[in-house]
Amino acid sequence: MIHEIIGFLDNDREMQLQCAGHRHIRPVAEHYRTIELDERLRTIFLNRGIAQFYSHQAEAIDQIRLGRNIVLMTPTASGKSLAYNIPVLEAILADRNTQALCIFPLKGLEQDQVKNLNELSAEVGLGRVGEVYDGDTPATKRQEIRANLPNVIFTNPDMIHLAFLPFHKKWENFFRNLRYIVIDEIHTYRGVFGSHVAQVIRRLRRICEHYGSSPQFISASATIANPGRLAEDLTGLQFSVIDESGAPIAGKHFYFMSPIESPYTLATKLFVQCMKQGMRTIVFTRARKITELIHNWAVNYAPDLRDRISPYRAGFLPAERREIEARLFSGELLGVVSTSALELGVDIGGLDCCILCGYPGSVSSTWQRAGRVGRQGQESLVILVAIQDALDHYFMRHPAEFFSKSHEAAVIDPFNAYIMKKHLLCAAAELNLTLDDPAFDMEAALTLIEELVADHTLVPGKKSGIWFSPLKMPQRDVSIRAAGERFMLVNESGRTIGELGGARVFREAFPGAVYLHRGKQYKVVELDISKKRAVCRSANLAFYTQPVSGDTTQIIAKQETKRFNRLTFDWGRLRIVQKVMGYDTKRVSDNKWISTTPLQLPDHVFETEGLWVVLDREIEREIEARGFDLGGTIHAVEHTAIACMPLFVLCDSGDIGGLSHTSFPDFGLPAIFMYDGHEGGVGLTRRVLDIIPEWLGATLRIIEDCECESGCPSCVQDAQCGNRNEPLDKHGAKWLLRKWLNDREE
Repeated sequence: MIHEIIGFLDNDREMQLQCAGHRHIRPVAEHYRTIELDERLRTIFLNRGIAQFYSHQAEAIDQIRLGRNIVLMTPTASGKSLAYNIPVLEAILADRNTQALCIFPLKGLEQDQVKNLNELSAEVGLGRVGEVYDGDTPATKRQEIRANLPNVIFTNPDMIHLAFLPFHKKWENFFRNLRYIVIDEIHTYRGVFGSHVAQVIRRLRRICEHYGSSPQFISASATIANPGRLAEDLTGLQFSVIDESGAPIAGKHFYFMSPIESPYTLATKLFVQCMKQGMRTIVFTRARKITELIHNWAVNYAPDLRDRISPYRAGFLPAERREIEARLFSGELLGVVSTSALELGVDIGGLDCCILCGYPGSVSSTWQRAGRVGRQGQESLVILVAIQDALDHYFMRHPAEFFSKSHEAAVIDPFNAYIMKKHLLCAAAELNLTLDDPAFDMEAALTLIEELVADHTLVPGKKSGIWFSPLKMPQRDVSIRAAGERFMLVNESGRTIGELGGARVFREAFPGAVYLHRGKQYKVVELDISKKRAVCRSANLAFYTQPVSGDTTQIIAKQETKRFNRLTFDWGRLRIVQKVMGYDTKRVSDNKWISTTPLQLPDHVFETEGLWVVLDREIEREIEARGFDLGGTIHAVEHTAIACMPLFVLCDSGDIGGLSHTSFPDFGLPAIFMYDGHEGGVGLTRRVLDIIPEWLGATLRIIEDCECESGCPSCVQDAQCGNRNEPLDKHGAKWLLRKWLNDREE
């Protein structure tokens, strides 16, 4: 099957014109090790044909048995879950009171894992030891779980935050006997979400200590640059890293396709072609709407495959997701079109081909998705179809760089003041805060506690060094997947359809905005700032809206300086003022401007972290002497430098904000600012300070390699630009970056 498709890609004239690169990744043999096992477990594995374990599984089991906190980082489908299931089952066999908590980033990911564990436990004579307790668990089932505690509970951080910790007295026996905490898919805990989860884990640790337990942490990760550091930041504890995989890797053919016309049309054609050759195929898209479109187009191209293709995305009911997963696993479905929802955890069996419609945003995520195919030792096919995006076309022009590039670092800030304040309130409502609190860095927290006392949200005790919460359930007001204030999106009957952080609401839910949620269009009819809600009406429109903004920044404090050649980058705290002045309405079919509507909205002001570079007078004069537009030059550099950040940090370019000034008031000189787009900052811009030459080099290459004349979305334009991508000077940006990279100090 795969050879027919490879022949088609290599020999079809249309495909040849669009192929930007092809790499065959050779298979890697497995490495085994023998470990001592309980005789009952050994018999079960021998009956399954398993006499030895992969070397990384054996090493992880050894380390866990020694009582060490571990992070296991190996590729997709390398058997990471078995490495923690075995020690957990051993502990339950030795002591039936043993409890374990398994944490997954999303509800639904636990289903496969609880099934696998319960199959093992049943065979060993323990019966059913695991239960899922998440947002999809019915109320009656939740009561049953609390009344008859299973040995292992599978859940997610949201439930720990909202259901376990505020009601810890109901879980006393569970916390008292909690021996293991498993954090799976740890690489997903980054940015704002990861920074919140770091606080949730610290609150979890203090509750455990209150009940006399000190659980051991076991974490599993896809490949990232900093697994040990991430695990330590998340928990506040030391970890041993196991990152040498002993699992076999099947051969893969990796194609880079640069579409002549629509990337979505090309992805659909390839999807249908693969399925017609009998290849079980998954298409990953970057947007829910594209998921539905490619599914519909594929059905139109090949109506005979209608019953063997399905979309898969957030917004489906739990039962619908389980049904699609089961049909995919069994082979009943030949193809599925998915958002990132199928990137993690769920066992979907052995697939043959993965089509990436758009670069996923990181090398780590690309390999994670590519790992969904070739799961049974057979060769597989991965096709990356570029969309109109700077990073997509960077790899189309330099496909070899994708394979030589290191995996990105997952960055969080466990001491983000804005996030930490919220969780100190939650923690105080769970157990009184004290100066010698075991989980929080109280030295860092004292200033924040004083601010909370001043706001009357914490009350000091009569005895110094103790604080009480006057609030009954502050957890309900803290969304762990966002920073800043929450705005609820409701329909006209008042039913909640979603939520947005305060930093985004003025840009995405202004009055008149067309808002997409779970594949449906809504038009915002009212933004009620006092009630923190946006009222939306269901719509079916042929246009979309884009905010027009004028943002400003103020430097609060410079905290660090880095020199490169004659260039100085400063990093520190910034105050950002975002002002949405109106919005453009554009036609969906061709992005043509229809109208501009002015708005009167309050400024959105927040503090964050960011870096800035100031151009001296000599550079300013030289830019203008060469005929380049000064504002357009620095604006273009700002856009492309931000677009490059995901090459080095696990983030989306939408997580980074930017501003450029031809004469910044503090200096009277041109300046470029780039900042974390989340209140308080989460360390994203700080990361690139350590790799300035690599970052600027990648920025220059994106601009140099793009064949457009004056700038396009593949180099200097940004679809989210609040200034309509005006002005932009691609040639000036190219000159300035070359100057910075080559202008070495004597």
